[in-house]
Amino acid sequence: MRVRGVVVGVILGTFAGWPAAAAAEPVSFPHGTIDQEFTVAQPGAATGSSFTGSYHAADDPNGDPPYMRRMTFYPPAGTRYDTTVPKRCRASDEELELGGPAACPEGSRLGGGTATGKFMGSVNTLPVDVFNNTGEVIMVISSPGVFTVSRGKLGADGTTEFSSPTCYPSVSVAGCPVDNALQLGSTVTMPAYVRDGRSYLTAPPECPASGYWDSTVRFWWADGTEDTVPMQQACAAP
Repeated sequence: MRVRGVVVGVILGTFAGWPAAAAAEPVSFPHGTIDQEFTVAQPGAATGSSFTGSYHAADDPNGDPPYMRRMTFYPPAGTRYDTTVPKRCRASDEELELGGPAACPEGSRLGGGTATGKFMGSVNTLPVDVFNNTGEVIMVISSPGVFTVSRGKLGADGTTEFSSPTCYPSVSVAGCPVDNALQLGSTVTMPAYVRDGRSYLTAPPECPASGYWDSTVRFWWADGTEDTVPMQQACAAP
């Protein structure tokens, strides 16, 4: 849910009388620690988002995690995505793998960050660019040789599901016959994106009496284990 590039009508700063960010505390779970939050606390406001995750072996911060099979984000109830607001990147996997971010049109970029992984015993941190498309979020990782592509499918309720690439090169024709690229962490930031008075991402319309929006992130690992991570981010009543 990927800070550089051209973004039409980016909202920066604060709304009068509202906090600039809906602060969330990092949450630890058996395979790591994650931190995700909106950039505003105001209900119903256009917002950006940020996500940071680091992963390790179960209850062992010094060990490597299993290969991540799937990651699903469940946003606070009432969160709205509108993929008609930014331009859309309609490039195929093959076009993205060869052309990288340049295969997407200007104005389709939502944000970016970095991804850290281990390949052939070597740890590398690589740039990530995030793009919009109909019903999905596209992550393009600038890996050597060919770019790596991961598509997050947006559900009607705002959930976003990623099937994480676990090999390099990860090309759509061959798939991943052997796991050899291990994900250790990522950091992705998306500023608010507004065009013609409409927002790509809108915070829930109300702040619960608890003063927090509740969300969940779930992980599925190659060793058959799963993690369900509940998170809270502060919101403000008018």
